[in-house]
Amino acid sequence: MRPTLISAATLVALVGCSSTEQATGPSLTRGGESQVTRPLKGRCNVDVTILRVGADGSLDLIEEYTCQISHLGRTHNTVVQSVIPTGPPVGGLLPGIVHNTGAFVAANGDRVNSSFTGTGVTNLANFTAVFEGTETFLGGTGRFENASGTAHIQGTAALDPATGTGKGQFTIEGTITY
Repeated sequence: MRPTLISAATLVALVGCSSTEQATGPSLTRGGESQVTRPLKGRCNVDVTILRVGADGSLDLIEEYTCQISHLGRTHNTVVQSVIPTGPPVGGLLPGIVHNTGAFVAANGDRVNSSFTGTGVTNLANFTAVFEGTETFLGGTGRFENASGTAHIQGTAALDPATGTGKGQFTIEGTITY
């Protein structure tokens, strides 16, 4: 039998790696599944279709977003949005609250769930609107499975009541953790 020669360096390395503690999961300090908060910024173009106009001036809309957003890339989202008046028109302007839920689909197919709540004002003379509010991110698929964050959204839209369609755009800026 030949004796096996173990170098001093190998022995030190083996002893240094041994521990009486057992590993319990990925390291949160060395890549594992640690989450990082990242800035989120971008712009979206929106195609709008009117689903319903209520007697009180409320609207249900289908909105299809095409966006370029940092950390998501070229992104798409389709939402059903509700616009509910908060009072009577004043000087031809109708104030309201705006709400929708959906999921932004990133360039690689990962989805991040989102919901928007904000306020808006519709000009009843020309059917244009301005709006702003907060987009909240919570969960999703792929790298966004445990995502969270918020972003400020501000934008405009113009509807054509004759065709029931319109166009809009908005900017988005905030943070997302994943």
